[in-house]
Amino acid sequence: MRTWLAAALLLSATGALADDEVTHLFASAASRGNVHRVIVDVPSGEVTVKNGPADRISVSGEIRRSYDGHREREKEQRIANDINLVIDVNGDQAVIRRQFGPNASSWSARSWHTNYKITVEVPRGLDLDVETRYGELNVDGDFGNINADLRAGEIHLRTPRANVRELNASVRVGEVHADVGDVREDHEGLFPGRTRFYNASGKSTINVHTTAGEVHVTLTR
Repeated sequence: MRTWLAAALLLSATGALADDEVTHLFASAASRGNVHRVIVDVPSGEVTVKNGPADRISVSGEIRRSYDGHREREKEQRIANDINLVIDVNGDQAVIRRQFGPNASSWSARSWHTNYKITVEVPRGLDLDVETRYGELNVDGDFGNINADLRAGEIHLRTPRANVRELNASVRVGEVHADVGDVREDHEGLFPGRTRFYNASGKSTINVHTTAGEVHVTLTR
């Protein structure tokens, strides 16, 4: 990760460094049913989205909390253990969101002091909206429409070219690198422009943007 990006993430999404971390592992799944759109409502962290079984949506990973000194460890572990991710299905839409128990009711528990590293698995062809604002997003697979708009961080997208009708990849400050199969584009700097790709035979529309950071796109054959 570039030095300037690390600094932006430090200012925007992290606090003072602590001595160590406690972790809490979690896993959740839901039947796909009639779902056609998945929303990842996790404001910061490392998010990976890939294709999974055709009949279900799942999320797994770990919650991390930093602590400073031995006395804080037990408290932070209780908070981490009471934070989970759940999948709410409502008609044709599924929302992956945070759930806080009684030990995680404080502002600290709900803020950037809690770090998320998650993997989401969805069936092929589903629309995807990622509401993460700070961190790293990795999307690899066959999806419908994709929308992601970070304020600071990196986006890595890899998806079949034949499925894409329209692609817009951009940053305000940083880098855009796109390999669309027969052409490669690289843009860097302040307002470096965007990469656009159009394929009349495709179906999906993809919009990926970060205000400060990097966007890497690969459209596969």
